[in-house]
Amino acid sequence: MKRVLFLPLFQMESGHHRTADALIEAFHKQDLAIECKKIDFLSYTSSSLEKFISQLYIRWITKWPAAYSWMYTSFFQKDKSFMHSLYETLFVEKMEQLLEEEQPDVIICTHSFSSLLIDKLKSYGIETAPVVNVYTDFFINGVWGKKHVDMHIVPTAEMKQTLVDEGVDPQSILISGILTNDTFKRGKPPKKDDKLHVLVGGGSLGLGDSLQSLVSKSGSSRIDYTILCGHNQELFEHVQRLKCPNIKGISYVAEAEQMNHLYNWADVLITKPGGITMGEAIKKMLPTFVHSVLPGQEEKNMKYLEDAGLVHRLDPNTPIDRQVLTVLSDESTQFLMKKSRHQFLKNTDVSSCSELAGLLNETFLQDDQHEHIQFIDDIFSKLYRSL
Repeated sequence: MKRVLFLPLFQMESGHHRTADALIEAFHKQDLAIECKKIDFLSYTSSSLEKFISQLYIRWITKWPAAYSWMYTSFFQKDKSFMHSLYETLFVEKMEQLLEEEQPDVIICTHSFSSLLIDKLKSYGIETAPVVNVYTDFFINGVWGKKHVDMHIVPTAEMKQTLVDEGVDPQSILISGILTNDTFKRGKPPKKDDKLHVLVGGGSLGLGDSLQSLVSKSGSSRIDYTILCGHNQELFEHVQRLKCPNIKGISYVAEAEQMNHLYNWADVLITKPGGITMGEAIKKMLPTFVHSVLPGQEEKNMKYLEDAGLVHRLDPNTPIDRQVLTVLSDESTQFLMKKSRHQFLKNTDVSSCSELAGLLNETFLQDDQHEHIQFIDDIFSKLYRSL
């Protein structure tokens, strides 16, 4: 039995987990004999450490966002030898222990921290299974391991160029867009009413405090809102207390199929610029507005998304109804946003988790080495002929 090891970092739900889960599902559909295991590295190292860092992270980004933004730009956006040496001193032996225990046939890193540690191990001559970086944001931070990684799965051509500029072999890089569960396919059923359906996400990390200014009871009766409250029970109860017929709250949505149903219902998405959520919205061709941006990763994502014309930033001082209706009534703006979404989805080498799982299966998990080498040659010759 072949073993695939997925390495996010924290236990808390994130894009790193959602991409890993989507790929695990795709591997199982390819071949049930492939054993997939997901381990968040910090919990493996120390459950109390993972809990402490997770709570610190949430508190930091919500209470002191400017400080977190500075720290992220200073230490995560650049290759910092001091920080990397510190990570190595504290964690590299634990990573070696984990890999020795699990004995995977391929390692898929959906978080930069795990990738860095394995890259360090390989730089010291320690043999590991092939390593695949799967990037879940629209940029590459300075923590990701690069030199000794076997394959890089990046969302954009710009990210591929960044890796090439840093000396990565372009033949080891594939553009995938943001990988999401294959349930999120393009195409929506016809509408059953004339109202505008607006889906609002991002509640679990602080949207509740600004909900009244974001969506008010005096809003347009032409718009129905569904608020995704996540695990934020306070937000869910606040929506219930509004007792407004066109505003509905929904608790945490665990299943991709249920989320896909909500996307099919929606005409518009209002959210934060998390990588996976934005990948889903682009795939569903939803006009997307951003209500707030968390410091660090989301700030970097937002710059790319705005520059690419994929989102519209909301003004917190202007009623949301007015802003949404104004943008949607502007045919030129709508045309450019739709063109940007099509362009993003068009420029990919692999376009789904099932396609990537098939590629990784054939590349790294087949016993016949001659077929393995020939398959790689065929894949990349086709890619380069299409350029």
